[in-house]
Amino acid sequence: MTDLPMKPADIAEILAEEIIRGDIAQGARLAQDHIAERFNCSHVPAREALQRLVQLELATFIPKRGVRAFSLTDEDQDDILEMRLALEPLALRKAVAKITPASLQQMELLRLACDDAKDPISWEKANRQFHLEILKPCARPLLLGRIEQLQRLSAQKFHARWRETWRSTSDNDHVAILQAMEERKADTASAILRRHLSRG
Repeated sequence: MTDLPMKPADIAEILAEEIIRGDIAQGARLAQDHIAERFNCSHVPAREALQRLVQLELATFIPKRGVRAFSLTDEDQDDILEMRLALEPLALRKAVAKITPASLQQMELLRLACDDAKDPISWEKANRQFHLEILKPCARPLLLGRIEQLQRLSAQKFHARWRETWRSTSDNDHVAILQAMEERKADTASAILRRHLSRG
């Protein structure tokens, strides 16, 4: 039975996680030929995958140099954090007004996935999913899309600086945020989230 060819979005997702983790170095060239060969696909899905990475701001097209994995300075990371501090509490306030028992249950499952993670890569992905999930009830696609991009970019800092020293632990802030959301205390939830993100 022949395996179905991978979709461009799936190829882009694999490459995105490799860029975030540092498996693909910052500034490294992302060659269309190499991607097509690696994923056993034609140049069309390889090219579409690269275009998606550029849209996600995880890669940059440089004339005469091709597509390169993103490269962030310390100042870029400072800007990313400031934007997250502005946008995520805003989305959380809107989310608190629209939460349902089902959405809270999903948030709790992702919180537990963070606590149960046995390695830093699994934890980071679960943590990113949790931070997006608590905002989803706001139902503002433009806002959520921008936040998701910022969270992806922010994840690179964890892998570059803290992955080697990561230790499994339960996150009390995650518990407190969900408790405040369940009690419909938007100001409290937003304040905890700001403090949590400010830790860098």
